Amino acid sequence: MESEVTMNVSRRKATAAGHVLRNCPPESQEYQDAITVMLQWREQHIVPTQESFRRLLEISKEIPGSVATYRLKRQSSILAKLTRRGNDFELGAIDDIGGCRLIVDDMRQVEEACRRMRDLFPEAKPPKNYIERPESSGYRSYHDVVQMRVGEGKSSLLYRVEIQIRTKLQHYWSTTVEAAGEIYNLDLKTPKPEEDCSEEKERRIRDSLRVASAIFAMKEGTPMPIQFKGTDEAQLVKAVRSSSDFETLLDDLEASDDTVFPVSWADAVRAEGAGLYLLEFSRSEQILNMRAFPADASDALDTAVLAYQNAENAGNNDGSAPFDNVVLVYARNPDQLKLA
Repeated sequence: MESEVTMNVSRRKATAAGHVLRNCPPESQEYQDAITVMLQWREQHIVPTQESFRRLLEISKEIPGSVATYRLKRQSSILAKLTRRGNDFELGAIDDIGGCRLIVDDMRQVEEACRRMRDLFPEAKPPKNYIERPESSGYRSYHDVVQMRVGEGKSSLLYRVEIQIRTKLQHYWSTTVEAAGEIYNLDLKTPKPEEDCSEEKERRIRDSLRVASAIFAMKEGTPMPIQFKGTDEAQLVKAVRSSSDFETLLDDLEASDDTVFPVSWADAVRAEGAGLYLLEFSRSEQILNMRAFPADASDALDTAVLAYQNAENAGNNDGSAPFDNVVLVYARNPDQLKLA
């Protein structure tokens, strides 16, 4: 098996490993071999994701106020996606092992970024526009899956990297979903019909988030989730203001934020200026760490990506690490960094 690790894993081999991970017991040797294949497949996404991020930075630098981020899907997240109930994801076909994101001020800038994407990423799959067609959960964002070829001749392979483009309002909503999921130990990111929510608490939280998404969509002049079609803004605002569930959610989010040991955002960014910042967060310790890589250094991106990989690879083989949430960010000022 050791000799295979040094060789590139094909998409077909990755998919076969995914089937093993879904169907075999974790204590089996077959499962452990499949984990090795999965990690190698993930590793192969570093170069195409880095190149995608490099191009995305060109767009970000042209759009005032925008923030660009880079990340690879963690081992635990890949396994969770493969084994998610009711889905049949194939490891070789997962589009978001490598992912980049561009956060902009408004819909005008979303459209501007999408136009530039077509110039810089000619090899892209048809986009998924969750802004024009929001998910029933309320999720809204624009997804482009770009294709990056790595290698030459028989060893070349076309990799998929997901690039999300969203407004600040869409990002605030999505981040709230993730934070609420952490607070209440619920998977709120996965769309789920109301009848499949076994807990009353989960149903109420999801309802509050849907209403908030509908209000944000109305503010941005974009389609609302289909269940709110025909509802006016006054009704939605009244629903939020009269909801004790929504008030509790905000209180819990604020309490969670207050427990995080802060970094001196303003001083650090003013000292470094525009550049790349590696953010590392430990859930267990509630510590946020930050490292800066000045943009004027010729090797800033390569150095920052290497630091990102080292942070990701720190820890044990089971996927744990001192920091369990790591992201690389391009930002120009303290407010942009806090947004990321």
